[in-house]
Amino acid sequence: MAQFGFYVQDEFRIIDNFKLTFGLRADLPVWDSYIENQDFNTRTVALLEAAGKDLQEARVGQRIKSQVHLSPRLGFNYDVNGNKKTQIRGGVGVFTSRLPLVWPGGAYNNNGVTTGFVEITNSSPNAADMPNFNPNTSVGSQLINQNGVALGPLPGNPGAPGQFAGNIDLFEKNFKLPQVFKASIALDQKLPYGILFSGDFTYNDNISSVKYENLNIAEPTVFLTGADNRPRYSTTRIDPVYQGIYLASNTSEGKAWNTSYTLSKTFKTDKFDVFVQGTYAYGESTVLFDATSSQNSSQWRNIESVNGSNRVFDLSRSDFDQGSRVLGITSLTYKWNDNLKTRLGFYYEGAEGTPISYVYNDNGNLLRDTFSESALIFVPANQSQIVLLDQNGGLTAAQQWEALDAFIEGNDYLRSRRGTYAERNGDRLKWSHIIDLKFAQEFTLNVGKRKHTFELTADIFNFTNLLNKDWGKRYFANNDQVQLIDQVGFLTDGTTPTFRYNPDAEQTFNQIDDVGLNSSRWQMQAGLRYTFN
Repeated sequence: MAQFGFYVQDEFRIIDNFKLTFGLRADLPVWDSYIENQDFNTRTVALLEAAGKDLQEARVGQRIKSQVHLSPRLGFNYDVNGNKKTQIRGGVGVFTSRLPLVWPGGAYNNNGVTTGFVEITNSSPNAADMPNFNPNTSVGSQLINQNGVALGPLPGNPGAPGQFAGNIDLFEKNFKLPQVFKASIALDQKLPYGILFSGDFTYNDNISSVKYENLNIAEPTVFLTGADNRPRYSTTRIDPVYQGIYLASNTSEGKAWNTSYTLSKTFKTDKFDVFVQGTYAYGESTVLFDATSSQNSSQWRNIESVNGSNRVFDLSRSDFDQGSRVLGITSLTYKWNDNLKTRLGFYYEGAEGTPISYVYNDNGNLLRDTFSESALIFVPANQSQIVLLDQNGGLTAAQQWEALDAFIEGNDYLRSRRGTYAERNGDRLKWSHIIDLKFAQEFTLNVGKRKHTFELTADIFNFTNLLNKDWGKRYFANNDQVQLIDQVGFLTDGTTPTFRYNPDAEQTFNQIDDVGLNSSRWQMQAGLRYTFN
């Protein structure tokens, strides 16, 4: 694909101290066509539509419609008294993003024609189960059985047992690039005693974001029994020739807002320059789908839900929800003389932990739609709302309930959800408190008419951890999930799930993050810079 952009902007000074900026951007994506799949576009589409699925005019081989995305925006800057002591700034507008091309790229790869595979579920296959491969025949008849009969599921021989044409990735015909409406307002104010205040508020509202549906899953007809009465999906696909049929479309659901407040001051003497700044920031973000994967299938599969990934109708807290954040900066510069300076700086960050979801460890067997750990737990109000089984050689059901009940009661979020379902990203990890340090020693030499400056630097990231091994901890949970309860099976009715609880599951979150630069381990880098003029 190619994306063409055009932008025009003009500035107007309404009065001497009020400036208005208007801009208009136009983006035009142009999509290429790709391999057509006549089998899907005729036979499969008819099956899906008969099952009540809305393909939104998507077909394999059909390019996304090229359409102009207009993004007008208006900004202003108002110097209230004309002396730059009080300035109000802000703006409103529409902003269009580029699309990670690996997403629509999936439609060019996963088309049901260029790839296929064989799935043999017999735990002890014999020779008759194993296919042979004939490279000298047409696509769709290359896989043959021991008698030379074509096995393939591809066009011409659909539905052969154990034979699949892989996944299908689709994009609705009128799919739009991500667009968001944004509004912001900010105030910069000079206060007495040389203190500067800055405050800002930003609001974002989705115009066109991305959401996913697996069209090859039929609506559920079976529901769980008991306090947890969510649906349970059939493992039979609408069209058994294909695995997942993933449709990407647009949604306007989802919004975010952020605010921050900053105070700063600089102190100066003949020898010292001291700068101090403190910031408090808070933000909330809600979404239907967090687009965090390179695969359309996993975008759909990895969304935590109560009723299945095809039934994500309500907004949830985003993976990128900021929450509260506190920042502090202090820097000290000491001038020994005109040619010798020492700088010392500290940077503090205190931040709420990332959002987490409480799900079952069930290999996807509870909902049976994604076959991944994506089912949000039902938080029992009492023991009658969960069927726990004795552990072989371990805790009895009564002991497990005692431990689980104590954990729920000791967790503010889970305690508030008793008798109902946990929410996606409903809880958060612990706060982290980190201090970084920067040291710089500057030497200046005057040689002739040139000034030569050497600066030695040392940056210690997570200086807190250097001072004490128990300080400066950052926390994480794998995939931002806590697999709190094991779902192990069903009672004889086939609809009442059974569980086991292992108290060790409590250790799977608030783990110590020790990867990369922003880790719980202190790190240091040294540098040398030479400048001359």
